[in-house]
Amino acid sequence: MLARKAFIALMAAIGLFAVNARAEDSSISLMTFAGGDGSYTRAMKDGITFGLSNDPPYGYIDQKTQQPDGIDVRMFKALTELLGIKNVKWEVVPFDALLPGLLAKRWDAVVLHETAARRKVVSFSSPGYWYGSALAVAKGNPKNIHTLDSLAGMTVGTIRGSINQQILEARKDIKEVKLYTSNDAEFTDLANGRIDAAMEDDFKIASFVKAHPDQNLEMATGYVPQADEYGYARYAIRKEDIDLNSAISRALDEIRGNHTVSKILLDFGYSDRNLWYFPTN
Repeated sequence: MLARKAFIALMAAIGLFAVNARAEDSSISLMTFAGGDGSYTRAMKDGITFGLSNDPPYGYIDQKTQQPDGIDVRMFKALTELLGIKNVKWEVVPFDALLPGLLAKRWDAVVLHETAARRKVVSFSSPGYWYGSALAVAKGNPKNIHTLDSLAGMTVGTIRGSINQQILEARKDIKEVKLYTSNDAEFTDLANGRIDAAMEDDFKIASFVKAHPDQNLEMATGYVPQADEYGYARYAIRKEDIDLNSAISRALDEIRGNHTVSKILLDFGYSDRNLWYFPTN
């Protein structure tokens, strides 16, 4: 009898341990990333500010709630909740103000395409999700635009400060590169024939077409992005904020692994295809 009671007590203890272990596995808030530069400690104590542009589906102000929403907003909420950072603020600014504002310490993190030039001034976190460039054209693609070469002699729009601006301006055969501070203005110009095409992330074009099915706009078929036109979305963080980068990177790894990112992507009409790098050519 005593042996049986001891066995039952042991099993109960093991079960309690397993429950507690599973609860702790779901959160890393009990861990510390205070390596010495003070950035993680500051975020835990004073909060963190995320800079974003009005850039659906990544980030935008929901017209019904008047609150920030989007893929990156939901991901940042998930990772800060996992880390136990309670005070999270948002600053919505033009895209080309994101990097200068980060360096000026107006906010603590932004989502940017990682490039060699940007790595000189900021650091980048672990990856969040994968995306690539695409071309938006008028419905029916009357000008038969499917490749970069087919943009020769065309007027092409893109967001000011983006990697696409650099790619387009490096070409000498494009008639004009027209720069915008919002995709709404860019896509409206395309739909009304004021530009011939727009080069943007596939996420953005697909999101706009889904939300505005009556607009004179579609995604061009057959376009294959080159190596410098696609990559992982990552958080840009100041170089000196090493502790904060370590915390955000660990949290990103966790929410990618526990299907949180998958669920967020699914909410916006995407899939696990956008979790990982895959060859495009």
